[in-house]
Amino acid sequence: MTAVKTFLLFLTMAFMGADVPDAVNTVVPYLVRIETIGGHEKVGSEFANEGTSTGVLLDREGYVMTGAINFLHDPASILLIFPDGTKKVASKIASDHLLMLTLLKANDFMVSEMVPLSTRSKSSIRVGEHCVAVGMVFSSEPNLTRGIISGKDRIWGKAIQTDAAIGPNNYGGLLIDLEGNALGIPVPLSMMSNSLTAGAEMYDAGVGMAIPWEDAWALFPKLREGKDLQRGSLGLGFKDNQTFIGEPVIAAVQPGSPAEKVGLKVGDRIIKIDDISMPTALDVTKNIKLRYAGETLTIVFQRDGAEQKVSLTTTETGKNDGE
Repeated sequence: MTAVKTFLLFLTMAFMGADVPDAVNTVVPYLVRIETIGGHEKVGSEFANEGTSTGVLLDREGYVMTGAINFLHDPASILLIFPDGTKKVASKIASDHLLMLTLLKANDFMVSEMVPLSTRSKSSIRVGEHCVAVGMVFSSEPNLTRGIISGKDRIWGKAIQTDAAIGPNNYGGLLIDLEGNALGIPVPLSMMSNSLTAGAEMYDAGVGMAIPWEDAWALFPKLREGKDLQRGSLGLGFKDNQTFIGEPVIAAVQPGSPAEKVGLKVGDRIIKIDDISMPTALDVTKNIKLRYAGETLTIVFQRDGAEQKVSLTTTETGKNDGE
């Protein structure tokens, strides 16, 4: 590190607080710089986020978790640069299209030992506590922004919200607390769209999202099998103006959807999903939007004053509109 870079990093850390340098240094050994080459410059109507991004080293074998947006353009080659300067070609293993995360694997990589990353559970995270978003996109030194946790269970229950600047500089990196514990992985997310770039428009706007580390880690063994995970749908919907405050009365059922196949109809009121009470349309929507394609669930609904029960399996979102 040059004297100028060292001085600038010192000034940044000093401005952000004396507790930040130690916290960031704790996670630097797990941050991987990702460089991609080639691939599609444009997918559909969306432009790719080419260039450099960040990932998180998960284990001794070189598995790295990052944001799915970093691989929108399906790069022809992937290079991982580890904190010690080691460079390895990597392969994309699989992506999760619900939480927008991608798993990579470095080729011919193995470290003799690795201390587990220090993490926090979702339940322990407090709204109002300080946090730092860290990426590794410019060089061997981390780039970081500081803020607070401004919300939990955002984007239909998927994400932690922070006012720390979240964007291409730290997508796929880490959101940490001031003790260096991993809280989540920053990714762009939106309430209104499920595309890979949805939420990127809020870049540096004080509304950043991160997938809780607890949820990202739970994905690791699933993605390691090499199969993409898709969002699930039942093919039912509620009135637009009642999604958040309305009753869970079905307003639309898509033809050919799982909901139609089991006989659900417009006007049916959903009472429970998997024995969990659903008092509002919002409760139903959040429950379904956290489901993967292929999940089986039981719905208790009310029709003409009588309760009925059906079992159905979610299908891949996009094949049927609605929840």
